[in-house]
Amino acid sequence: MPLKLAVPIIGQNANLTVETRPKQVQDWLDTLPLSNAIEAARSIRDGLATINRQKIAGDQRLKLLELYRSTIDTLFPSIEMLFSGEPLPLPEKSRQAANLARDLLVELAYGYKIILLEHVNRRITFGGSKSVSLIMERAISVLGRILVTCYQTYAPTPAGIWSEIHQLFRYAVQQNIQDIPVQDESDTQTRNINLVYKQALLLALADPYRLMQGEVSKTADYLARFGNQAHLLPLSETSSTNGLFLVRLDSDKPPRAMAQNVTMTDARTDIFLNALALARLLHQQVAQLEAGQSWETLNLPANASNPAYLDLMRRLIRHWGVTPKRHFNRVKQETTLEICSGIRALHHFLNGNNATEYGGDLESKESDITVQLSSSLIDQSSQQTFNSTHWTVINESAGGLALSKVSNDAVQISVGEIIGLKPDKNAAWNIGVVRWVQSDNPQHLELGVQMLAPNATPATIIPTIRNEDEIEQQALLLPELPIIKQPVSLLAPRGYYRDMREFELKLGEESKIIRATSLIEQTCCYEIFQFS
Repeated sequence: MPLKLAVPIIGQNANLTVETRPKQVQDWLDTLPLSNAIEAARSIRDGLATINRQKIAGDQRLKLLELYRSTIDTLFPSIEMLFSGEPLPLPEKSRQAANLARDLLVELAYGYKIILLEHVNRRITFGGSKSVSLIMERAISVLGRILVTCYQTYAPTPAGIWSEIHQLFRYAVQQNIQDIPVQDESDTQTRNINLVYKQALLLALADPYRLMQGEVSKTADYLARFGNQAHLLPLSETSSTNGLFLVRLDSDKPPRAMAQNVTMTDARTDIFLNALALARLLHQQVAQLEAGQSWETLNLPANASNPAYLDLMRRLIRHWGVTPKRHFNRVKQETTLEICSGIRALHHFLNGNNATEYGGDLESKESDITVQLSSSLIDQSSQQTFNSTHWTVINESAGGLALSKVSNDAVQISVGEIIGLKPDKNAAWNIGVVRWVQSDNPQHLELGVQMLAPNATPATIIPTIRNEDEIEQQALLLPELPIIKQPVSLLAPRGYYRDMREFELKLGEESKIIRATSLIEQTCCYEIFQFS
């Protein structure tokens, strides 16, 4: 089977010179200023780019790539910190760091793909299948890391990347090398082509553009630990589609759930990914953590007992287990909406106020204005800037909207953020939550919004028993919606809910004591809970 992989033209930079002796390359890598991640990454990228366009013997190229890869592994977390977790659109420095990270991985992948193409075309040979499996595993792993970087920044994945990942796995199966173990000095567990391929498939099935900031890395870490619980199978008759996904090896697309109207399959190019055992393991781990079992005994990270991690695990069960079907069709629209973001902004506008111009925007992470805050909630509100922006509705369904914006406005949006939506000047503010985000350039954003309520009442809450640093906080009272059996609930900043915790709730001039009874939803930004 011929491999069609994107690589640079050898000899393209023939006039440029670069060190190709492994010992000297290692000495140079050791002198790089790793404390300055951007400068070091640029140097490595430039070195790799030159090597990838020079004619070098295959075994020597592999030695050089392994040296570069080891340094990249050390450096990469520092680069990720500069862009991962930032709201969209990314600030300029974060965007440059994300682009540099992708460029670095693209060049690293080029190197391994060059060796593979030369091997397949019999221009070079290796001592055995173990070397070929290592190169193949490296190539798929690096391409998978490019996907992770795209997901972390909510950017589209590059055209052709899934085609290459599928081709590499298919070739490995034909050569019967997909299960040959590959180990790094830094790895605590043995990997193989089969495992890294499944990790890429499963991460795509986790609906990464709906994951909140930081959750892509957590999911990738979980798959590094337990991704081998999923299994790749040939096409066969099946009575249940739960946890079953179709992988088209001749496509440039990620896997899809069998439940999503799959009618035509081809046993020559299609396979199944069965993730049901992985979903069951997740379910078991959640139950064990809730019962008080230690994260160490379950081989989970230290933050696994945190409510946010448990919530992520529950959502992954749904993605990898019983796949929900779409209940409503999308209808294309071309209307505009006024949008505001955050509980404080919604509270401001629901109180009948207009956009204010009183200093720095405290809803955003960065501001050029330093604002002195007092302990009074009223004083805090009077010092803030609240703005609304206009977005285009792409399509609409009974459950929500897809919105788009092309603008240079300073809009900052995160998955899991609460937003207000108003169709026209005289309409009420609807309440929604951002469920997914995509951004193909700094001026263009697309959002998926789930509608929570047609309106809300601005409120303030404060715990009756509280720490000294806990102050009165703005909240939103969501109305009862009998049609979907949604009771009256309270939407408050994250971290306030505790079972049976008492609050003083203020609605205008009215004040009463309430008790939190059950948590409905929790994101990185807010909590919704019922009360009595």
